Amino acid sequence: MKPKDSIPYLCPMRIARLIFFLWLTPLCGDSQSTIPDVIPAIFDTILFNNGKVMVAQVVDSSAGTITITKLNSRKHKKIEIDKEEVFSIRYGKTGKEEVLYVYDTLIGHDYTVEEARKFIAGEQDAQRGYHAVGVSAAAFTIGFASGVVFGSAISLAPPFLFAGIMTYPTVRVRHKSVHDIKNTGSDSYLEGYDITARRKRTLHSFVWSGIGLAAGLVAHFVLLNNP
Repeated sequence: MKPKDSIPYLCPMRIARLIFFLWLTPLCGDSQSTIPDVIPAIFDTILFNNGKVMVAQVVDSSAGTITITKLNSRKHKKIEIDKEEVFSIRYGKTGKEEVLYVYDTLIGHDYTVEEARKFIAGEQDAQRGYHAVGVSAAAFTIGFASGVVFGSAISLAPPFLFAGIMTYPTVRVRHKSVHDIKNTGSDSYLEGYDITARRKRTLHSFVWSGIGLAAGLVAHFVLLNNP
């Protein structure tokens, strides 16, 4: 056993760096690729059913999959995408949109084409404008307090309990995040918004409670080793 004086000391600056690193990680994971302001005409815009957008060159879409080459791909490696994941393709050369989504309850497509388009709009608005800042702050606080007070495996209980509870409260549409206010009168739009916002809120609860817990454990052992 090492003598007490030889125990590495975690100064406030090191703790701050650790917290900053943990804070940055989920932000990077949650980010989406941005679409360039100017898209070359040879590239096409693919709109997925989950609301995500990809700019790529469609090589072939005649079979059950779509073969593409990604934007700025140096190796021009071809990638295949399942057609069932795609709502539509807007071709850069012609500007025309080809809708691949088909209303078919047998494969889980319960919305009409227009309803599905509004559902996707809801997903996109929630992804872009719903941030759950208050929930993230509360999750961090609970995680940090749990780590400081318990300093053991039991510290996991309060953060995970809080994150689990956050799956239930009603999601309110934030009008600042709505691209077209007319969409808020559509049930499919509201469902798309709700599903995405609820998922983001739960994810942020887990991530920020985990960050708070890590910071709290660090603070616990610093206080323990430096009474």
